[in-house]
Amino acid sequence: MMSDGELPAGRFRRTVPGEIVTAAIMMVLALPLTVVGLLQAAPEPLSPGQFTWLISLLVLLHVTGFFCSRRPIAAFVGGSALMLLLAFTIVPGIGSAALLPSSVAYLLLLWRLASSPNRRHSLGALTTGLIGVGVITAVSAVQTSLSDRMTLMFEAVSLVAAVLAAWALGALARQSRLAEYRRAQESMQHAVSEERARISRDLHDVVSHSLTVMIAQAEAARVVAGSSVSRNSPEADAAFERVAETGREAMRGLRSMIHTLGDPDASPLAPVSGVDAIAGLVEHANSAEHTIDLTVRGDPRRLAPDADLASFRVVQEAVTNAIKHVRPPTRIDVGVEWHAAEVVITVSDDGGRGSLHRDDPNGTGLIGLVERVRRAGGVLDVRKEHGWRVRAILPVEEPS
Repeated sequence: MMSDGELPAGRFRRTVPGEIVTAAIMMVLALPLTVVGLLQAAPEPLSPGQFTWLISLLVLLHVTGFFCSRRPIAAFVGGSALMLLLAFTIVPGIGSAALLPSSVAYLLLLWRLASSPNRRHSLGALTTGLIGVGVITAVSAVQTSLSDRMTLMFEAVSLVAAVLAAWALGALARQSRLAEYRRAQESMQHAVSEERARISRDLHDVVSHSLTVMIAQAEAARVVAGSSVSRNSPEADAAFERVAETGREAMRGLRSMIHTLGDPDASPLAPVSGVDAIAGLVEHANSAEHTIDLTVRGDPRRLAPDADLASFRVVQEAVTNAIKHVRPPTRIDVGVEWHAAEVVITVSDDGGRGSLHRDDPNGTGLIGLVERVRRAGGVLDVRKEHGWRVRAILPVEEPS
């Protein structure tokens, strides 16, 4: 299990060009300086064997830097082993200071592991680095005269400071990556929450309206059938047919949403409803107990896709709520008024014979409607008059 301070390791298993470039620069600059330092520090010329051995270890130390991105643990272990071999390679008259330029390559390995997503690896790198400083200091102390002890102490303090600095920089890089990862996670969770809210709103719009109309039509059919002399009354047959058609429409809407959720790249099975579909919605929702009239004023204009859908959803939600929450018989007036820069959608009911007290405690439909209209650049106003009035103002597209 990943702790709060750790990151998925796979997130960092990638080649970082910057680290390879750094390793190359260190090899080009630090390795020659170390070789020159060894030649100058030796009181006597090094034998070919000693020189070849030291150069081989130094080259291998620099080479490990090229693998610290893909294999940080293996590179660090290999670099630590090479540093120990260099420390135990006793050359009279040559102290650890001569190896300092190439020691920077080891600090790169330490930094990389310190920035590891695994905190234990980071602390292990620090511990290993400090132990290595102790070993190098102890070996140098054996070869150093008493008069050079101050120099040795200075070298030891410098090495400890370098190890701590490399580790601290790596830890800071790790914290920065952790913060970046958390921001990405929060952003992803926010996007998922928004998508869930959108799906919830769409499900509410599709299912709630269709089922509410089905219930209203069924109740109206029951009234018509009960008051008819003949059981084969055309009015009853028409009402029952509306119930069936509404059910089929709900199924089509659900299948379209399920198809879209199953394949994000798939096209919807049915066109998205807009302001042009309001007339059909009003006609479909009319029943013996709910009289719905539509009034359109002005010349229709072009709406943006989100505003077009929002206009339909406003009418759908308001009519659904009137049917669901107002005791019939109910009169519902729907108005679409076109202006130069906006369209005003108004849905109001006469209050019927009072409330049915079936309010949705979560207000999912209204909350989703407010958000949908806001995202389309409009405003929504809901207020209680004699009945309820829902009014939305949505912008029209500027003519191109």
